[in-house]
Parts: sequence; C-alpha cells; structure tokens
Amino acid sequence: MKIPYFDAHCDTITAVLERGGSLAENDYMLDLGRLAACEPAAQFFAVWGGRYEEKVALLRTELKKSGLGELCRSIPEARTAAKAGKIAAFLSVEGMEQLECSAERLREAHERDGLIMVNLCWNSDNELCGSAMDGGGGLTEAGRRFVLAAQETGVAIDLSHASERTFWDVMEISRRPVLASHSNSAALCSDFPRNLTDAQFEALVQCGGGAGLNFCPDFLGLARDIGACCAHIEHFLALGGEKAVFMGADLDGMDDLPEGITGVESVEKIYEALLRRGHSEDLVRDIFYNNLMDILERAT
Repeated sequence: MKIPYFDAHCDTITAVLERGGSLAENDYMLDLGRLAACEPAAQFFAVWGGRYEEKVALLRTELKKSGLGELCRSIPEARTAAKAGKIAAFLSVEGMEQLECSAERLREAHERDGLIMVNLCWNSDNELCGSAMDGGGGLTEAGRRFVLAAQETGVAIDLSHASERTFWDVMEISRRPVLASHSNSAALCSDFPRNLTDAQFEALVQCGGGAGLNFCPDFLGLARDIGACCAHIEHFLALGGEKAVFMGADLDGMDDLPEGITGVESVEKIYEALLRRGHSEDLVRDIFYNNLMDILERAT
C-alpha cells in the first residue's frame, strides 16, 4: 500500500554522523531508501547537539549522492520535488544555542541552508526561553525579539521543547501559526512534560498551527503500541484538530519504538489502523501529509 508521508522531526543525521553509516541505507529507524517507499514523501531532518555545519553538509551530500531527495526551502519546492518523485527534505534546528541564539545567524542559515523551522531550546533553558525539561521559565526579552525576527524571516517556530510558560508567551506575541513538531496529548499521558494540554493544542488549532504525533513510548502512556498512537491522534481530532494533527515521529531520537513499529517502514500500520477505526481516507491522508504542508505554508 502506497501512502503519503510528511514527518516533522527525526534525528537521523545526528545518528549517521556520530555512529556511522549512510543516510541512504542504514540500520537505524529511518533512511532515505525506506522513506522513498512512501509517495509523496517529505521529512524534516533536525540538527541538535551541535556540529551544525557538519550535519547540514552531511544532509546535502547524502541527498545528492543517493539521488533520492532534494533539500527544499519552501512548500512550493517540496511540491516540485514530489512531482519529480523525490523526497522533499527540510532542515530544522532543535535548540537555538547551536546558532548562539542569534537572529542574525538564523537569517544566514535560512538564506544559505534553507533552514525553515527552529525549536527555541532543547532540554535546557537558554538565553531565549525556558525548557519543558528544565526550569520552566518563559520567554526572555531576547526571546521575544527572536520569535518576531524568525517569523519575519520566514522561519517557523516549533514549541515541542518549550516550557508551558514559554508556550503561552510565544502565543501572546506570535504573528504567524506555530507548531509543536513532536509532542503528544498530556490528557492521555501526563507523565512526560513535553506533551500538550488540551488548552495548548486548542491554541495551536486557533492560530492555524498544530502538533505532530511522537512515536516515543514515554510520550504514549501505559499502552505503548499502534493503538496508543491512534488514541493520541483521535484525542487531538476531538479537540478540532482535523487540519492540525500531523506526524512527528522523532525517529532515531529514542531507544525504543511502540510495539508493532520497527522504523519508517512501519508507518503504514498506523495509517491502516486509523482506516480500520472508521476514519476516512481523506482525513488520514491529511494527517499523514497535507496538514503539515498547509501549516508550514502559513507559518513560513
């Protein structure tokens, strides 16, 4: 079964750079060969943990060498890649400390590398904001200036690692839709601080943004299987998220996967499970591809 797939977050370029192998074919959770089985296919490749320039160079080199994908700077470029049968690859940054929390460096990366989405922080507070995994503070004054500068540049703001206070501070000043690329529902799994409350998800819906389903078992709750993945999607749908929920699997950013999922080659199992649970194919296609395309077009 050929399915469309556009995913908002993976850590595969870090895995390849640090542990070896190829982005085209490897034993990790995602590679270009397996991703290309989806049609159309698009994927955000996140840079985290430093070595920004090396990781961007690796992504460029592997895409060119494999011939399987194109590094895209915009949604129109992604549509062109899809028409050519290529993976649309996008670049994101997870933690702006990698670029010195600098709006100027962000603009340079946007112009030079096509960077179009950033997490303000990772798992530690920085000079822009508080992290969900650290002190929990909000946007600093520098962070407020940065958010507005990023949106003016055409770079989407990702709040998946932001504290709840940072989340609401961003929502107060944001001039464009924002998203949480890999966060699930706190109503179904409150043990993990990066999941979203119903109020947070509803705010994302209202601003024209959305949230991506994270496959990490710790984000799913007691049931760690395909059914749990569907339940998080369905909870967001019940909050008005038909055009706001998408995929944000975080492949190669975790040690374990839900039962029944071995990597990107298994995502069609979630697609098929949603169909069996009575959801229309149009809705499931939106969740797996169209919603994120539309949100990014509005956010950038």
